[in-house]
Amino acid sequence: MVEEKYEMSSFLKELTVHVEEMLDTEINILRMPDIPQRGILLDIYSSEKNTKNTIIFSSQQVGLIKDYVIALNSIRLLLKGVAHKNGTYKVLSFDQEMATGGMEQIYLDILKDTTTRALDLEMKKKMMFYIYLLFYETIIDLPFDILANMIIANICPEMRNAQVYYLLKESMRDMHDLVSYKAVIPNRYFVMHNAMFYARDLLLANRMSEYKLNPMINIPELKKFKNLNMMELMTQRWEKSAWYQTKLVGDYLYDNLIKMNIPELFSNSNEADYLRMYGQGTGIINTWIKMLYLQNFYFWDTPEHQEITQKNKDNIETIARNRIFNEE
Repeated sequence: MVEEKYEMSSFLKELTVHVEEMLDTEINILRMPDIPQRGILLDIYSSEKNTKNTIIFSSQQVGLIKDYVIALNSIRLLLKGVAHKNGTYKVLSFDQEMATGGMEQIYLDILKDTTTRALDLEMKKKMMFYIYLLFYETIIDLPFDILANMIIANICPEMRNAQVYYLLKESMRDMHDLVSYKAVIPNRYFVMHNAMFYARDLLLANRMSEYKLNPMINIPELKKFKNLNMMELMTQRWEKSAWYQTKLVGDYLYDNLIKMNIPELFSNSNEADYLRMYGQGTGIINTWIKMLYLQNFYFWDTPEHQEITQKNKDNIETIARNRIFNEE
């Protein structure tokens, strides 16, 4: 059973018991300060250092928002655990060669962009690995967040108001995370990064029948494109807008998500259903990597490889920069 230190709604208790029974495990739930809004999941499948499956939520979160964050991480745990039980659990990782090639491509894009080519060399060097890791961390998490939210919407409809409230705020944060860095990030990467969140919001708005989650409604910079006709959108004025380009790429990613026919899962779903959903998550990652031309940036490997890579990422960055600039 879940270690209950906090008051939880009945439907969250049912969900966590369901996850525990599916995985034959216990979930340890902790409240701590200075925790990201989405919470932290420490699971035994991703690292041998984790001896318990633990979900940590922020001490600032209460009521159904707290329950929603616990539910989100419970579903993420469930998908990982089912894949691990069936021997199909892999994680996205990278190595020295991949990082060097990816950073070199990012550097070339920095030089091609009319804004970032004027940056001093030290800033260009700094942005190479920042952008490389930014896309890595986003693309490994976002597809499974999409799936977890779709499952929660069906399994725990009582959480709908809290879920939508959270997603609206999360969307605003995600879509504006890079705005303050726009002068030092090539437009291509700003657009691609925001497009993934645009596709998420559009899909969840569609699947949850929550019109207000639509980024054309929720994001101020995108509202202006909602009522423009095609001729107006094709004007040179809009073609140069990073937000309009975000809409185009986001629509492209969203259309592909729709074609994947992601299944609806409900409370009577079994292990095979969750395993298929996990496969959908890895499928989205593979597809987005190809669509965004990142297929030479990352690869699938074991959690152990990922853990070693994370420990050595500072060294990987240094060696990659030395190779790219012939500073060895």
